[in-house]
Amino acid sequence: MTITQLDPADSVAMGQWYDVMGAVTRHDLPDFPTPSRQDHMARFEYPWPNVTEEALLAWDGDRVVGAASYQLPQTENLSMVYLELIVHPQHRRRGIGTNLLKEVYAAARRHDRSLIEIETVRTLPGGGARDEAGYRYLTDRAHQPGMTSIRSRCEVVDHAGADQATLAEAWTHADGYSLVQWRDAAPEEIVKDVAALQSRLMLDAPTGDLAVEQQLYDANRVRTQEATELARGHRSYSTAARHDATGQIVARTKLAFEANDDTHARQRTTIVEPSHRGRRLGLIVKAANHAYTRTHEPALRVIDAYNAEKNTHMRAVNTTLGFQPVDAWPTFQLPVPAT
Repeated sequence: MTITQLDPADSVAMGQWYDVMGAVTRHDLPDFPTPSRQDHMARFEYPWPNVTEEALLAWDGDRVVGAASYQLPQTENLSMVYLELIVHPQHRRRGIGTNLLKEVYAAARRHDRSLIEIETVRTLPGGGARDEAGYRYLTDRAHQPGMTSIRSRCEVVDHAGADQATLAEAWTHADGYSLVQWRDAAPEEIVKDVAALQSRLMLDAPTGDLAVEQQLYDANRVRTQEATELARGHRSYSTAARHDATGQIVARTKLAFEANDDTHARQRTTIVEPSHRGRRLGLIVKAANHAYTRTHEPALRVIDAYNAEKNTHMRAVNTTLGFQPVDAWPTFQLPVPAT
């Protein structure tokens, strides 16, 4: 086995890495959609805003059998490396993951980073069985998760009518608000409000024991994010609540289609400005966004949402909308050793 730094211009290596991603998804998370080839092949040409990415590939002869991609934030969280590490199911238990992690530690030192953040998966009672080897590998080495998220899934077809009834009842608590809806790019007249809400996210979302700095958004950063999503083949639907008296956007939610699967969407940001909480705006925008998305995406069947285990309020909102827990996602922050 050898490990090499990826050359993003090497389309053959990029393609083999993608093939490993597909094999890992089918083996470890069979209810996930197949990863998007377009998103993968465009990841270095269209990086996420204020982030650089590098990757290491593990080779068995002329075949890629594992990969470690790591993101390096450039504006906030400058001590962090965000790592995704995968090994082909047929090549596990050979030390490939361990050797990749060693190389990521070395890369972190080169970039003066002190923490590596990585996510693993665990089985939940009543959920699908998950391979917990990654979790055991880390905990056996005295690492402990700083936070655990719960993935929940909504079977959209089963809950379409219930969403409408829920939405109608919730509106009885939200006099003085109206909805704004859009696909992909926020309307120009509200983009600054959308940026302000996005900047609140790390202030309000539970982060457990993780070291996390607030990400600050302005209109330009929002637009850059939107452009990157479109270039990588994503599409999204958003619903916001406007406070009619001031015209301010005070709540927003988003569903994203990130894979080549029209049946599957991922719940992204949901945030309510603190002074407007207690009026069921989070529930309203999410239920309305489900309906809005279904209007444009008739093939939609399932929505996956990730929420911190301790975010009981948003998890309760999701339960009301028909989401059921599927699996758990512990997040670790690994100190980078000196050598």
